[in-house]
Amino acid sequence: MVKKYVLAVDIGGTSIECGLFDSSGKLLSTSMLETMEVMQGDVAENVADELRRKMDDNGILFEEVYGLGIGVPGIVEVASGVVLKAPSLKWDHYPLKEKLQRLLQLPVYIGNDVNTGLLGEVEAGGLQHVQHAIYMMIGTSIGVALVLNGEVYEGHQFSAGEAGYMITDKSVLRDGFQPARPGYGFLSSKAGGFGMANEYEKKTGKSVSAKELFSLVEKGNETAIHIVNEAVDYITSAVINITAILNPEVILLGGGVGRELSPYLQKMDGNLEKFVPNKPKLVISSMQNRSVLYGAFSLCRKQVKSS
Repeated sequence: MVKKYVLAVDIGGTSIECGLFDSSGKLLSTSMLETMEVMQGDVAENVADELRRKMDDNGILFEEVYGLGIGVPGIVEVASGVVLKAPSLKWDHYPLKEKLQRLLQLPVYIGNDVNTGLLGEVEAGGLQHVQHAIYMMIGTSIGVALVLNGEVYEGHQFSAGEAGYMITDKSVLRDGFQPARPGYGFLSSKAGGFGMANEYEKKTGKSVSAKELFSLVEKGNETAIHIVNEAVDYITSAVINITAILNPEVILLGGGVGRELSPYLQKMDGNLEKFVPNKPKLVISSMQNRSVLYGAFSLCRKQVKSS
């Protein structure tokens, strides 16, 4: 039977998006799951069930599918498809690839979500034809993907770009800090969506989402304004430091929080101009939270071609 489809999954800290692509890269169908609900059971089994439903709804047989690409918020050993660490999912050496291949009887290709999102931006977004770039995904937590000489750089132990662990306040070296979640680094705790919402709840006793926090900023809430301004300063410091080392052409901000930073972009850009010798272009992704899904398609297609 002729293979002409690719399945793709973006596993996020808040939601999981499942997509069906044709072989040319056209997105045919999507569906969403809530991450916390899925985590009540086994994630691989729940994702497999959703993909089966998607295939049935579209009248497609698994024999027509090349494979499944997945972006995961954690450190992934790419060859084995084992998720070594994913704090937001409470995973430690979780054998995601093995489980899904057994459940679906399809080739499965897994990558870190930020690296996968970068592939999506190279495929269809703001990093087409760019040789040196930083893709900073700011969502529930924070991660960075690197394009060096046109290639994705993953590092010695697949953890290059774990910018959520950056320290952008020297007092932390002396006093330490309280992570927003177990396993979270300083930058994610202070400037990621969960960390900012957590900080607001600590200060006010009121629980909000990151999206609601930015709405409060627009309404003039002083506590929300202070938390977001402080987070933007931390992010800007991280961007300056990464730029000083890597000298990229473009810095692309993505993720749910990253897309909310338009009002702060001019200030961030001005600080880049002030503190680095060669300022890159600083832009916000236009892919509307679909970069990881498109990257998962690209990851699968790339692996199928190479094999």
